[in-house]
Amino acid sequence: MNPFEFEFMQRAFVACALIAAVAPLVGSFIVQRGQSLVGDGMGHVAFAGVGLAFLVGADPVLGALALTVVAGLLLVRMGRGGLAGDLAIALIFYGGIAAGYLFASRADAAQTQVVGLLFGSPLNLTWPEVWVIAGLAAAVVVLTVALYPRLVAMAFDEEAARVAGVPTDRLVLALTLMVAMVVVGGMSSIGLLLISAMMVVPVAAAAQLASSYRATLALASAIGVASAVIGLLGAHYGDYAPGSAIVLVAIAGYALAAAWRSIARRAAA
Repeated sequence: MNPFEFEFMQRAFVACALIAAVAPLVGSFIVQRGQSLVGDGMGHVAFAGVGLAFLVGADPVLGALALTVVAGLLLVRMGRGGLAGDLAIALIFYGGIAAGYLFASRADAAQTQVVGLLFGSPLNLTWPEVWVIAGLAAAVVVLTVALYPRLVAMAFDEEAARVAGVPTDRLVLALTLMVAMVVVGGMSSIGLLLISAMMVVPVAAAAQLASSYRATLALASAIGVASAVIGLLGAHYGDYAPGSAIVLVAIAGYALAAAWRSIARRAAA
């Protein structure tokens, strides 16, 4: 049975492919900065925003975006205040998941709603929700293109970039906003607990094969899209959870890329 015959599958493919394409673009910068777990922390805070939105009757997307932006600002401020990065992320991480469940339980949110946001429910997306995801993905692409040289400079050596006159403080805030947009865009498609994997794993896979940073970004984005398509096909034919299938395909891609690099090194030795 052709999955593209069904409109709900069409919506799932569009949404997941778009967010899986842009997630590695942001992930490449946070991985280079040694902040691979930032997406995890932001995802948990987004869950708190969703729970709060359920509680007050607001739009979950707006609630998630608002709290992730606030959390990003807090992370920056806590880092400047001398709090270790891992500790700051842990505080945001645990506080977000605890607050999210507290708010959702007080709002009597359905368990299926909560699980769908945590692990993704792309088959239940509507076209308006897909267009929101498309808008967030487009904004990430625009910011990446506009800020690319300065983001690269900051990612590789923030201190040197600051000395050279690069506005690193504003760039950190812009990168934080980009992470927030990816997290919010991915919460209904891949899931709040899984979207950070799509920021990191395709980048790690591409780094095994690419010879330049720009090529790494392009290849990581392609790996993200391929993971989304293959994962959704596997979910359709094998009756698997879509978000989990997408992430596992990406991890398998990393394993293959690492094995290929190891074989190539041995052949060249």
